[in-house]
Amino acid sequence: MAVIATVLAALLVAAALLVTYRLVRGPSTLDRAVALDALVSVMMAGIGVQTAVQGNAFSLPVLLVLSFLGFTGSVGVARFMALRDEAGSGDADSSEETGEPAPVEDVGTPRDGRRDGPGRLA
Repeated sequence: MAVIATVLAALLVAAALLVTYRLVRGPSTLDRAVALDALVSVMMAGIGVQTAVQGNAFSLPVLLVLSFLGFTGSVGVARFMALRDEAGSGDADSSEETGEPAPVEDVGTPRDGRRDGPGRLA
C-alpha cells in the first residue's frame, strides 16, 4: 500500500504543479477559474488518498467542505462570465471584434414605442 500511495502522491504533486502553472499563466479569467477548480479537485484527491492510507474517516468532513467550495466557486465564476458576456467587453466595439457591421438604428423610429396607426410606429 505504501508504494501505491507514494506513486499517487507523486502524480498528484505533478498535477498540482501543472494546474498551478495554468493558474498563474492562464491567458484568460476563465482559464484561471478552471485551473482553480482543478486545483481544488487535486486537493480533494490528495485528502482522499491520505484518508485511504490512514484507514480512518476523520477527513471526510473536509472533503465535503472542499467539494461545496469547489461547486460554489464554479457556479459563481460561470455566473460572472455570463453577466460579463451579456454586458459586453466594455472597451472595444463588438463589431470590431467580429468584423461584422454594427446594427443601424432607424432614425424615424421613436424611442418611447408610440404607434401612429395600425402597426406603424409614430
